[in-house]
Amino acid sequence: MSHTDNQREFSRVDVPVRIEIERHGLETFKAVAEDVSLNGVRIASNESFDADQRCDIKMILGGDSDEGEQLIIQACGCAVRLDGEYVAIHFDGLELEGYHHLKNLILHHSLETDQVEREFDTHMGLHRKG
Repeated sequence: MSHTDNQREFSRVDVPVRIEIERHGLETFKAVAEDVSLNGVRIASNESFDADQRCDIKMILGGDSDEGEQLIIQACGCAVRLDGEYVAIHFDGLELEGYHHLKNLILHHSLETDQVEREFDTHMGLHRKG
């Protein structure tokens, strides 16, 4: 499905991002995001999720934990779609600095930068401008 064929508010980019997820009340686990958008991520995981399960997400950009500078983007959200081994997590909270880093990541990896810029212009953070 192309970016223009879907009903999403924000374009997704296929960029692997290391993440840590803490489902409220359960242990933190590591995964790799299959794709990223300004309002969520999709991961492949053998971990079980309940629909609407709350979680905290750390997206880790940059070097491995033992080398190089890392950039951490923190978000909170909930599991909105469970499809086999894939879980879609919708962000409902994202720190301001992380929002800017996530925008830059998406712009850098997008094939449709004009479309992505339009999406950013029509939104105030994660919400549509009134």
